[in-house]
Amino acid sequence: MEQSATYLGLIPLFPLLGAVVIGLLHVFTCNRCKLSEKFYGLLACVGPVLSFVLALKVFFALKALPPESRYLTQNAFTWFSVGDLHINMGFLADPLSCLMLLFVTLIGTLIHIYSIGYMGGDGNYGKFFAYMNLFLGSMLVLVLGDGPVVMFVGWEGVGLCSYLLISYYSEDRGNVLAGNKAFIVNRIGDLGFVLGMAFLFWAVGAQGFDYLSLKANVHMLEPAIALTVCLLLFVGATGKSAQIPLYVWLPDAMAGPTPVSALIHAATMVTAGVYMVARFSFLYAHVELAGTVIAWVGILTALLAAIFGMFQDDIKKILAYSTVSQLGYMFAGVGVAAYSAGIFHVFTHAFFKALLFLGAGSVIYALHHEQNIWKMGGLKAKMPKTYITMVIGALALAGCPPFSGFFSKDEILYSALATGHYGIWLIGVFVAGMTAYYTFRMIFLVFHGEPRDHHAYEHAQESPAVMTVPLIILAVGAVFAGFLNFPGVLTISHWLEPSLTEHHHSSAFLQIIAILASIAAFAVGLKIAYGKFGQGAQEPEFKGFANFAYHKFYVDELYNAVIVQPYKAIGTAIWKTIEPNVTDSPVKGAARLYVVLGSAFKVLQVGYVRVYAIYMVVGLSLMSLFLSQSLN
Repeated sequence: MEQSATYLGLIPLFPLLGAVVIGLLHVFTCNRCKLSEKFYGLLACVGPVLSFVLALKVFFALKALPPESRYLTQNAFTWFSVGDLHINMGFLADPLSCLMLLFVTLIGTLIHIYSIGYMGGDGNYGKFFAYMNLFLGSMLVLVLGDGPVVMFVGWEGVGLCSYLLISYYSEDRGNVLAGNKAFIVNRIGDLGFVLGMAFLFWAVGAQGFDYLSLKANVHMLEPAIALTVCLLLFVGATGKSAQIPLYVWLPDAMAGPTPVSALIHAATMVTAGVYMVARFSFLYAHVELAGTVIAWVGILTALLAAIFGMFQDDIKKILAYSTVSQLGYMFAGVGVAAYSAGIFHVFTHAFFKALLFLGAGSVIYALHHEQNIWKMGGLKAKMPKTYITMVIGALALAGCPPFSGFFSKDEILYSALATGHYGIWLIGVFVAGMTAYYTFRMIFLVFHGEPRDHHAYEHAQESPAVMTVPLIILAVGAVFAGFLNFPGVLTISHWLEPSLTEHHHSSAFLQIIAILASIAAFAVGLKIAYGKFGQGAQEPEFKGFANFAYHKFYVDELYNAVIVQPYKAIGTAIWKTIEPNVTDSPVKGAARLYVVLGSAFKVLQVGYVRVYAIYMVVGLSLMSLFLSQSLN
């Protein structure tokens, strides 16, 4: 039996209010008496901290309820009513949304604290934190929404904020174009989401359009409609979570400040698509074909992104492609109906990916914004805290036991193996080895060997405590988060059961096979990386396939040639031909007619009273003649 909780709406409200207050303070003081950075930083952290405290309150409230009754709801107000349709601004807290709330608010808080140091000296300090609070608040609306309509509000909110934050350094035209790219590509995916909602409402919306009602009435969907809805919703997920073919925006999102990259990649936005599929598990679990499509798109995305990551030279882009690849794993998990495994990987990924991005930010900060790994080297001695924490994050990302990434990634691979998706499992194991390779390629080139840029090296030093303390906290999460799904502990899979529709598989033999394969893949990838880069290396000259992969298979150029340029050509043709000759012609014709008539009547305006008197006499005479003729 569900229970009402009046404080749910406060969880997204605190950061949203923070965004409004900080934004107004920035606008009214930026050209006058500027407020201190410390004040902005502390004010920005208040909302995330309060939201985290309330998220803990939600967790303990749900834990006190029987598993079948772990639902808390709040209807804040009626948003709109049309006939029998009533859409409320409502919030739902269940085990799934609660887990998301906990790590989104925790990691969001740590990133905000880190940003106090990283963004020091920025001229738009207040604007940055206003955008960050708005981003976090939108994500919390997305997570807490009690139905797809409210979810879509947060969905669009994070999309807007991604544009604002990616193009934050707007003096550089390239950053603005990166923000535009993220915004436009996400709108393409959002069209699928909207159409999916439309079909879903057409089929069962009259029975209620919140998740609990949809779950109760999903059996009313015809198979063809169910498949259509699932695929359309997944189109929305491919945009937000950067899957083939809509992944191209995410690497370019590195144009924003590093804390933005950490927030987008670890705790918000890119995980929204995985969360949406898991939220609709009651639908996807009964549409096997849709699940198969999702799993294959996910694992192929993981493979493609891993190939790109192996040849990049920008430290943030390496991590960006690793995010795309790990998102592919998550979709492979939910695609084979292992929803808890997919969400578990979302959870562990949030810790080690935030750690790696913030660690990369620490390196960039120390090297005065240098991001090319071939201009680094030997930083281990200069930045010991950053080095140790990034190694921990790298081990978790690469799937080394007993770090967190090993448990969640292995759970996905085991689920694929147990459900008979052998091709997905084999590719997943192969990608695991590639992940170990490109992750430690980055670690070795950045921290080991001899420095390649001695000037940057001489000025490098460890980041301040406000930046390293969040790294240490995240490193603890990267080490121990995986044990939260370990048998004998309060497992995440068990916690998520009331929210997800899935079948659990148990085979000790297959588990051993999956574990051994994952460990072997990690070991091979690490060995190859150490052999090539462990003692330092010089920047290679890429040829053949390596050059092809370095340029990301020229997918961006292909999209530009096949989609962007033809679209611009059509727009130009409309602007130069149709608009002036068709759209504007009637308007311009009417204007010209008035000009002609005005010129004709102008000759009658001579300025003499006697002439105007004659006009009146003639007019009255004609009117009298007309009236006499009418009366006869």
